[in-house]
Amino acid sequence: MIFDAIKAAVLRAEGATIQEAFSSSDQVAIEMADLANEVASDIASSHDWRALTKIHSLAGGSETHPLPADYDRMVLASEIDDSASWFWGYQPFDSVNDWMRYKSGAYPILSPGGWIILGGEMHFYPAARDAAQFPYISNRWARSETGTLKAGFTADDDEFVLPERLITLGLIWRWKAQKGLEYGEDMATYELALSQAQTRDRGAHVLRSNRPVNYRWAGLAYTGRAFP
Repeated sequence: MIFDAIKAAVLRAEGATIQEAFSSSDQVAIEMADLANEVASDIASSHDWRALTKIHSLAGGSETHPLPADYDRMVLASEIDDSASWFWGYQPFDSVNDWMRYKSGAYPILSPGGWIILGGEMHFYPAARDAAQFPYISNRWARSETGTLKAGFTADDDEFVLPERLITLGLIWRWKAQKGLEYGEDMATYELALSQAQTRDRGAHVLRSNRPVNYRWAGLAYTGRAFP
């Protein structure tokens, strides 16, 4: 629960114990609860977390498509795939001016076309012929007691979909910084934990091959000479 993370931060930063956070009248609890949302938002924005990554599908036949309701941003270096071609997808327009020039016919465009996000919508040119898919990062990093995902903490029994220890460590150094206290070591501890969590989230890169493995030379020791 997010309350456990806030309670631990208050104990370590202030040496005090709180019984509740989001419904509390205690000033420290109120400030920590408010700060928890800011810390969580920064953590969610710091990395393309797998727990926040979703796949969105678009139907073909239209130039304009609404973004997902929980859309925060595109996954870094992601592409929009054309379901009709595994090899070639939709390319991003580099700027609004490029999009306008392609639409006006000033430049030739490669099939199946390109895309750009404008005004909270995804625009294709030409209209997407077939279904398209792309990964994105959701802005709903909090989860209620009933399992509903949402974009912020509002109750003590809410949960963070990412490691809650990061909330505690982030709260400690942010709180001390706001109060004019020494926070350098606490910030370094938080940044190290954040970096480690991001590294673990990427996972191991496993190479697989369908080629048979040749064990012919597996038992031979290297003598320093190359085979003739």
